[in-house]
Amino acid sequence: MARILLLDHGTTMGGGQVMAARLLPLLRERFRIDALAARPEIGGAPIPEGYRALRRAMRGYDLVYCNTPRTAIAAATTARPFLWHKHSPRTTWAQRIAARRARRVISVTRRGAPGGGNVRVIPNGVPEVDAAPARDLPEGPKILILGRLHPEKGHDVAVEALARMRTRATLLVAGPGEWRLPRSDRVLLLGYRQDVPALLGSADVLLQASRCEEGAPLAVLEAQMAGVPVVATRVGGIPEIVQEGVTAFLVPKEDPAAMAEALDRALAIDRASWKEQCRAHARRFTLEACAEAVAKVIEECLAPSPGPHPVLAERT
Repeated sequence: MARILLLDHGTTMGGGQVMAARLLPLLRERFRIDALAARPEIGGAPIPEGYRALRRAMRGYDLVYCNTPRTAIAAATTARPFLWHKHSPRTTWAQRIAARRARRVISVTRRGAPGGGNVRVIPNGVPEVDAAPARDLPEGPKILILGRLHPEKGHDVAVEALARMRTRATLLVAGPGEWRLPRSDRVLLLGYRQDVPALLGSADVLLQASRCEEGAPLAVLEAQMAGVPVVATRVGGIPEIVQEGVTAFLVPKEDPAAMAEALDRALAIDRASWKEQCRAHARRFTLEACAEAVAKVIEECLAPSPGPHPVLAERT
């Protein structure tokens, strides 16, 4: 059986790392996959430091599965066949070179996908979400933000939108990081939480306020799977994974007035019919479907190459 090495140097549990942790058990049912990762949740041994050590770690494997740009760039400097699972639309010149040299590139969205016949667009997938509501949350309308606390995630815009809303609601912020905004009695900081299904079961709206180019955010997919209305900025691949007006309201980034209006609309909808529409759409993005599509790309990568693969000279 072919030997595959998954590499991920991400130090936080972002969407790409969560997907690796979820996909690995399913992929290991069909392939022999070892893993080197900075996060223990992904499994396997710790990833080595530096490009030279990364290149040494790849030796003896038939395919390297790169889950981050840095590992794809390292693989591009070797003669080893590699697959790059690209989770962000953002691309640097070094990443463009790596994409050309990859046996295959999996892009989670069409936006930001490299050009070329070696690219396959496979959206992220999520498991079924159905849980009892969390019990430690306040009464009344609740707007949930899931994800790390970082300026690019637009928490400041969300707080300003909250102040402009006609409906009085509580903003629940769940994720690691340092809160950089003034405290408010309408903002509840939950920190890192592992009970995301329960939080979604408690939320009236999922808010994705990002000002950065997102890929296919798991929070948006999970909210749709739970039947929760989504309000999100029209950035990156988000428009590709929602149905505007059916599962989500999309607004321009950096626009708290439009965000406030969309939040008020989302809180006023008929939840029963909306939930049914959301779940019907979300079933296009199951974890099992994603794993099956990724497995097919791995099989393509393991098939005999039609010709020599252009690489930089391999260094030790």
